[in-house]
Amino acid sequence: MAEEMNYLKVAEAVSRVVLGAGLPLLRASYDPAGDVLYVHFSEEPVKSDDSEFIEDDVVVRYRGKKVIGITILNASKRKLS
Repeated sequence: MAEEMNYLKVAEAVSRVVLGAGLPLLRASYDPAGDVLYVHFSEEPVKSDDSEFIEDDVVVRYRGKKVIGITILNASKRKLS
């Protein structure tokens, strides 16, 4: 049950961000071996041509000037707000 509650908190947090930003689509995947969370803002995979670290262990990926995804390193160690 506790694990289900964690998923619920994550889903609620993600939905607030997606709805608040007006994003048309969101895909996410998690690599447990690398502890990396990938968030993609497109239905099909899109290669980035630039990226930048915006804070501790968070990388924003761009295609031109458009944000196409976010990569969160050490994802399991981050706390939900």
